[in-house]
Amino acid sequence: MIDAAARLRRPLWLRTYLGITLLLFLAAAAFGLVFSPRDVTQGDLIRIMYAHVSVAWIAFVAVGLTAVFGALYLWRGQRRDDVLAVASGEMGLFFAGLTIIGGMTYSRPTLNTFWTWDAKLTLTAIMVALMVGYFIVRGLIDDPVRRGRVSAVVAIVAAASLPFNYLAAEWFRTLHPAKSVALDGSGVTMDGTMLAVLLFNTVVAGMIYLGFMIDRVRLGRVEAALEEERAQAVTQPAPVGKEVVRV
Repeated sequence: MIDAAARLRRPLWLRTYLGITLLLFLAAAAFGLVFSPRDVTQGDLIRIMYAHVSVAWIAFVAVGLTAVFGALYLWRGQRRDDVLAVASGEMGLFFAGLTIIGGMTYSRPTLNTFWTWDAKLTLTAIMVALMVGYFIVRGLIDDPVRRGRVSAVVAIVAAASLPFNYLAAEWFRTLHPAKSVALDGSGVTMDGTMLAVLLFNTVVAGMIYLGFMIDRVRLGRVEAALEEERAQAVTQPAPVGKEVVRV
């Protein structure tokens, strides 16, 4: 039987990593709220962009990796791939939720509305709904193999929307601002200092994702081991006691 209590304790290196990440997070917040220059047209509202864009990028990465790990589980059938998919999926849902909250916070004072059902926002909402469905499916299925397979399909469907989400602002009419940083290398229409602060915030968001994913994978392996032990205990026959012959 595994020592679950011992394995649930975070190792020293992980606690150190999370502590450094917390300090970098505070530095990133200071850069965005204090040291970054004001925008010419939007003023201090531009500071919301540093958090909103960075968590949106990491949300896309997390959802994409959830689908990758899910596809690996469908291919190889190894439990560790399912554990990785769940860990990335939890962080993907978390960052996607922050993306919507940040977008609504930014939209109200700039666009005079919290929400509009244009293509980009609708695709983001669908992605969040699919990730919620991913965990609902996992909660409804007891068999670990079937649970991993069905949820992997849901994750792949959620990730299929990512390219359309990224290009929606160019393909359709939308209130969403145009991209200031084009990932295809076509150009950057942003002040150099603002770009540096945005990239620093993105790196810190990525470190948060990585740290909590490592921690969740560690816990997921403990859960998987305990689940296997319970399954073995149910399938193994109970020991037969010895008969005592009295003379």
